[in-house]
Amino acid sequence: MNVGHIPRRAWLSLGARGLCIGLATLWAWSGAAAQTLSNRPIRIIVPYTTGGPADLATRILAEGMQPILGVPVVVENKPGATGKIAAEAVARAEPDGHTLLVGGTPQYIILPLLDKTSNFKPLDDFKMVSIFTKYDIVFMSGAPSGIKTMKDLLAKMQDKKEDVTYASIGQPELTPPGLAFLVFSKLYNGTARPIVYGGQQPGTMDMIAGRVTFATYTLTGSLPHIQSGKLNALAVSSPNRLPQLPDTPTMGELGYSEFMNANNWVSWVGLSAPAKTPDAIIAQLNRAAVQAVQSEAFKTKLAAIGLSPQGTGTAKDDQAAWVAEHNRLSATLKRLDIRMPAGQ
Repeated sequence: MNVGHIPRRAWLSLGARGLCIGLATLWAWSGAAAQTLSNRPIRIIVPYTTGGPADLATRILAEGMQPILGVPVVVENKPGATGKIAAEAVARAEPDGHTLLVGGTPQYIILPLLDKTSNFKPLDDFKMVSIFTKYDIVFMSGAPSGIKTMKDLLAKMQDKKEDVTYASIGQPELTPPGLAFLVFSKLYNGTARPIVYGGQQPGTMDMIAGRVTFATYTLTGSLPHIQSGKLNALAVSSPNRLPQLPDTPTMGELGYSEFMNANNWVSWVGLSAPAKTPDAIIAQLNRAAVQAVQSEAFKTKLAAIGLSPQGTGTAKDDQAAWVAEHNRLSATLKRLDIRMPAGQ
């Protein structure tokens, strides 16, 4: 056929077909590209100040994920408003997997359940990528208190003549260790007067000095004082004994089954993405996180700050665990009438 004699209408038809094929190819390519991470840096927003356990764990995770993903993974701190500032920044971000949120049980579960005035809805705004570390809660007392067992502690808490004091990191309603104290007190008819501290260290020093009776703290910063005998570890909140405290019983072993059933008292830290992030990108990030968490380097560095690795499941597994824990704690808070503290 002589190309020079093709009618104009035929040329237009061929052009239209070519344009359609080109657009279809472009759409298919752009759709596939949107399902994978680009080569831009990934930002992980942390709602805590620099140097705390969750911040340090996040930096260890970022260090492990970076070579796996082949892009820079940068940690940025946005503290304030119990995590809402950081969460809102990530919720508004482009859902492309390059802006992620790290949070713990307070941000993902406690605050949304207690703060009825907030529009902060993590289950609606985020998808869980990986729950990558956990920390256990330890009931502990200062040696000057004379309290060496949970039985001793509860006897003092039930004795109206005793002025039992509790070292709280911030408002007890808003932290997992604080809620452990409140739930235990309500379930077993004990009373203690909370003394609010800005962190764990000053409360620890006051326990050692005999100025406050007991606390529910993590091992971070406490373990050396337990090992030296300045603090007494009374019980742990985990289902099993901790390798660092092999002689300290669990709350379950001691018969506090109602307490153990009220919540998952092993608090965790998770990495999440905006809710509209494609599942393929969530899975890609999850695989990188799991691979990093399973490395010996991650486990060693985490153990050095008193935390334990967690993330071995898929993103969907961790999302389901998040929802289940949210529902269980919601029922406990309603049953025991635990509410947001006044003025918060």
